[in-house]
Amino acid sequence: MPPNIPTPLRLNQQDAALLPRRFMLLMALLYIIPGLTWRGLWRQEAGSFGVMLTMADGALSDWLMPNVAGMLVTDVGPLPYWIGAIFIKIFSGIFSPFHSAQIAIACQDFFSMTLLWSAVYRLGNRDEVQPQRLAFGGEPMAKDYARMLADSAVLLMIATYGIAAHTHDISEGATVLMAILLWLNGAVASLTRPLTSRWTWAAGLAALGLTLPLSLFVFFVVATLGVLFFVHWRDTSLQTSPVVLLFGLGFPIAWYLGAAQDGEFFQLWLDQQHFAPLSSKDMAFFGRNIFIFTWPIWPLALWCLWQWKMRWQSPMMALGILLLLVPALHLLIAGQRFEESMLFFTPGLLVLAPFGLATLNRGRANIIDWFSLLTFSALILTIWLFWMTAWIGAPSQLSENIYKLAPNFEMAFKWWPFLIAIVMTIAWLTILRWRLYFQPRAIWKSVALSSSGLVVVWVLLATLAMPWLDETRSYESTGQSLAAQLPVQTTCVHGNDLSLNTRGAMRYYANVPFVSMREAFKEVRCPYILSTANALAAKNIDIKQANFELDGRRWSQVWSGERPVERKNPLILLRQN
Repeated sequence: MPPNIPTPLRLNQQDAALLPRRFMLLMALLYIIPGLTWRGLWRQEAGSFGVMLTMADGALSDWLMPNVAGMLVTDVGPLPYWIGAIFIKIFSGIFSPFHSAQIAIACQDFFSMTLLWSAVYRLGNRDEVQPQRLAFGGEPMAKDYARMLADSAVLLMIATYGIAAHTHDISEGATVLMAILLWLNGAVASLTRPLTSRWTWAAGLAALGLTLPLSLFVFFVVATLGVLFFVHWRDTSLQTSPVVLLFGLGFPIAWYLGAAQDGEFFQLWLDQQHFAPLSSKDMAFFGRNIFIFTWPIWPLALWCLWQWKMRWQSPMMALGILLLLVPALHLLIAGQRFEESMLFFTPGLLVLAPFGLATLNRGRANIIDWFSLLTFSALILTIWLFWMTAWIGAPSQLSENIYKLAPNFEMAFKWWPFLIAIVMTIAWLTILRWRLYFQPRAIWKSVALSSSGLVVVWVLLATLAMPWLDETRSYESTGQSLAAQLPVQTTCVHGNDLSLNTRGAMRYYANVPFVSMREAFKEVRCPYILSTANALAAKNIDIKQANFELDGRRWSQVWSGERPVERKNPLILLRQN
């Protein structure tokens, strides 16, 4: 890379003013903690939690082959479930299994922030990305500039809607992000400390292999080989590559070989590793959602690619582009449209976005400020309007919609959530006053406003709207109703056409002793069947009859329970006559 090419940065010390550490810590806590409070197990996370609970209560085979009470799970690797199950066992005498799994997610989120900060700090401290020297001096110190970039990266992570949406529930999202950032941190640190950081890099590669679909992991292996022998890593590649490849590939291969011992599980796992062109429907899905999912990091990342195009060989640009190419190529070849797949793009955007932010002029930065100010202020007002409507019943149309989705919802006033919501709203007004009247010059001011806005919205949802959200998404009331109808001495229940989430929720809330899905219905004569109205209707069974025949035996309905937002397809418990 020609050394005479100037960087696109002209900054002074005020632009790189240090962000107070207490503000960063407060933002991190307010970002993580609201996801752990005042709610039960929600339907979108019940399947993943069910795997963790089955592992924690089960045998070695349950740890090797993830399942929910006998229903095999093969769409991702076992690492996310291992972490949750370990936390459930560690805190079994202190917290409930659900809250223990939530603590596991919180720890992974905090670790991801730390990994991102460290990686961006090291990249920002390199000579090729330093601001231009000013004629009369005053440019920021290298360490101050690097810290400003690292702080901005963490604030951008907090401000990104898609990351917040998929790293707070008990699912694979937090582990996916953590594994990619662990790989990134190892790759960056190996530029200066190859002997020690190669173990971090190997751990990141192994974590990817134990988390991601095989097709995406293959792309990451190829990317790892490319980085190991890229110009900046080439001098130390003979020292780092044996450890990175041996241990990074060894652990996933060991799990593959272990899973292959179970023919049924391994075949289901192979069926998930499909390759298919991306369909026009899937392309439209990503086109509609990717820009909202990754706001505000995608415009800053694109701006970085334009401004730093003459230095594409720098580690910052090389790693950022590579982390975007890997999921893009996988998406085009594997054709997966899952919403979680968009999370794979965020690490690359988070690497590039802070460097794009540093090159914004004051006018463009103000656009982000005003957009954040108006958007989050509107969202905060909407949440307060929702809360007041639930109390007073006006406006009538909004009130009707609130209780239409949750007919059994009863508004109850609680002082602590209300006071917290008041404090957070005042804090938002204080931040707006700081931005409008003091007009700080620090580059991180724009992302501080965006991240603060999302955190305030997140806390208000967890305080004012959480009772209603929990009513519409939790299976707790349904599970408790089922538990009251199922005799305690019951040792066998067939789950007929139940979703993974329903099976996990009923396993947790009602302690339903599901028989393994591998056991044939006629071979295991359970006295109960748990199914759904739609599944029974597909078999031409009229559940309104006193009793009916199913697979040669007579059954009768003993319980029916409506699930949140799924009232047209209630759960049905059948007992053999």
